[in-house]
Amino acid sequence: MFETVTAPLLLGLGLTLLPAAIEDAPSNSRSDAQAALGIAKQTRRTAFKKTGEEKRKILEQTIVAYRAVLERHDDEGDLCAEAAFRIGEIERSLGDAPAARAAFEQTAAKRDSAPRFAARAMNELGHLARRAGDLEGALQTYRLIPTEFPGEDAESVKALTWGGKVLVQLDRAEEARATWLSIADLHPSEPVAAVRAADLAALSALDDGDETLARRILDETDAKYHESNLAQEWWSPEVEKATSKMKSRERIQTSDDT
Repeated sequence: MFETVTAPLLLGLGLTLLPAAIEDAPSNSRSDAQAALGIAKQTRRTAFKKTGEEKRKILEQTIVAYRAVLERHDDEGDLCAEAAFRIGEIERSLGDAPAARAAFEQTAAKRDSAPRFAARAMNELGHLARRAGDLEGALQTYRLIPTEFPGEDAESVKALTWGGKVLVQLDRAEEARATWLSIADLHPSEPVAAVRAADLAALSALDDGDETLARRILDETDAKYHESNLAQEWWSPEVEKATSKMKSRERIQTSDDT
């Protein structure tokens, strides 16, 4: 039975046997799909300490294993979303941007059954566009995530953070600062990310020569997240550490000392 076929056994038989082993496996239950996904994951792990052609060969076999999940278990939307996302990651690492984009687009299409992977895929699509020099396309993609995936706070924060960075590249620094500072209100459950985004906004103000604005951003951030503010729910040692390590604070202090 398929459940008894393990990745180590397949790898011991040789990677070239992996596609055939998956092809011969039954595909009539969710457990079969989960097992197939597990084989792909195990295969990928064997590439971690490999290099060169050996690593590439294992990763290409891993793509075959993940594609088997897509082809044989298309009714398992969440598992297919993960398989497609992992294909995208591998194709990106192999330098095939078009193939990575196609895989991430396939993942994003599973937004109803797998919103977390779909949101992650959208961020990856934004990154691909940004790296290709399509800043407007990247910005549009990042901006879709907070509205289309309202429950995925972590991915929304990443999208807003990268969206702000793209806006700076587009010489729209004021809009970038507004984007970064919006994180605190839009995602109060992500205070560390909000502090780091506020730091980016303050650094941007300093780059524009507006130290007054930078100081105000720092003061407002300190007031919002300090443990003495009894109205806020999100203080933690991690938040305190983030506020103390703001690079904009260091720049202003260095300026004051000179």
